Amino acid sequence: MMVDTLTSIPPMIIGGSIISTVSFLLHIIGFSTTYWYKFGDVVHVGLWKSCVRLNGVEVCNYFSDAPVRDAQLTAAGVLESFALIAFVAALVCAFLKMFVLKDQGIMFVVIGLLNFIAGGLALIGTIVFATLSSRGFTFDSSNFHYSFGLCIVGGIGGIFSGIVFTLAWRWVRN
Repeated sequence: MMVDTLTSIPPMIIGGSIISTVSFLLHIIGFSTTYWYKFGDVVHVGLWKSCVRLNGVEVCNYFSDAPVRDAQLTAAGVLESFALIAFVAALVCAFLKMFVLKDQGIMFVVIGLLNFIAGGLALIGTIVFATLSSRGFTFDSSNFHYSFGLCIVGGIGGIFSGIVFTLAWRWVRN
């Protein structure tokens, strides 16, 4: 019975869902780790905290514990959080489209838009983080690290998945 269900799902929905899932996983790894930016082997910074290695001991501090938090860093965190929510919503809608709402063509549009939103917010969040400047400090572009890159790749994947679902809608509609 499950095989019949899987064979009735159009390949573009499966492909778009796989791209969306991989993008979500890459985004969540980048979102949650503290290697967005790295200062040598001593300091690494993420969206939520920074860590310093002194005498072989790593000490991490959350930005929310600081008396003053940079507004641009907060904006990057909010954008990435909204991207995460949009990715989850896109995956839930894709699951519903595959197994519950099979005949609802509008679900292609909904899933495509959610993926576009997730990808766009993830990319805008990385741009906001990359352009952070405070008290004369700006990031050196050669020190961005893997967490930053994973969010960029996740964002690009979200946009690509949105394109796949939009094409699937156009294909089924014609």
